[in-house]
Order: sequence, then C-alpha cells, then structure tokens
Amino acid sequence: MLDKTDKNAMGFIAAALGLFFIGGLLTTVEPPLLDKSWNKPFENHDPTKGPTGKLVAYTDQEMRGYRIYIREGCKYCHTQQTRTLLSDVKRSGWKGVDSPVSTPDEFVNDWRQTFGTKRTGPDLSRVGGKYNKQWHKAHFNNPRDLVPGSIMPPFPWIANNPQELDDLVAYLQTRGRAKDWRPDNDYEK
Repeated sequence: MLDKTDKNAMGFIAAALGLFFIGGLLTTVEPPLLDKSWNKPFENHDPTKGPTGKLVAYTDQEMRGYRIYIREGCKYCHTQQTRTLLSDVKRSGWKGVDSPVSTPDEFVNDWRQTFGTKRTGPDLSRVGGKYNKQWHKAHFNNPRDLVPGSIMPPFPWIANNPQELDDLVAYLQTRGRAKDWRPDNDYEK
C-alpha cells in the first residue's frame, strides 16, 4: 500500500491533508475540551481583599503609554510574553521568585498585539515595579549607561519629554502586575 501511495500523487496529497487536519484537531480543538481552565479568566488576587476576579482596564495615562510603546516600535525588539520555558520563568522572576507564565487575560486590554516577534532586548512581561521612573528616564536617554553592551538605541525625545516619559513608564509599570506573584519591596508604581 505504501508503494502505491508513493507512486500516486493524489494518494499522497490526501494522506498529507488527512495528517494536517488530524494535527489541527489535536492542537486546537482537543486541548480546550480536556482542560476546562482555558475558558475561565484568571482571578487576580489582592492580598488585602482576597480574589477579585476582575480585569483592570488601563487608565488614560497607561493607554497613552501603550500607544507610545506601539508608535516607537518597542515590540520589534522586546517581547511581552513569559513562555512556559524554565529559562523564561527564571529570567522574568523577581528576588528569587519565579514569575508565572503569561495567560490570555493579561492581554485583554491590548487593542494591538504586543507579544513581540524577537527577543533582541529583554522580555518586558514582568518589568512593572522592577525599576523606578528615574531609572527609565536614564535608560531611554542612553541605555548603555545602565546596561553596558546594550544595542538599544537612545530615545532622548521620550526621556526629555516629561509627559511622554510619565505615560510610557505608567504603561510599563502595568506589565506583570495583573497577578499577585511578586514579593514586597518593589519600586513604586
């Protein structure tokens, strides 16, 4: 039978399409049927109030920062998704605590995809609260001053524009704060 399939182009095409559709069913239809947690939003936890289960929309300032992030093309070098890889979980962690893997609820307020396509620069999915405004200002002014060997170009038009800097930093401070996973003593929001 395999010999016949090798010599018959239509049989080969039918077998290839059959395997393609089986693979598609196994990777897109089957997982949500078996794992019911896919259709439930992540419950955010406030240590003082317990689980809230509510998604928090961006403030006007954070939305302006989000638009600056898109305008400047930050997603071309930075990703915003902690993958299931151990190296991602460790690298995005904070003070010895591994970061959680990114989930769809973290991106519900984003009107454009900002996962990123390359990891030329560090992943920003858990950067919120790690650095204060002064650090970000110095970093946008000249990244090499804070990160020797960085290939990120300077963005002095952001660093020297207080409104844009405040807006962009406000947006960056939201990254990774949708989940209660980080120990205390991070920088102010």
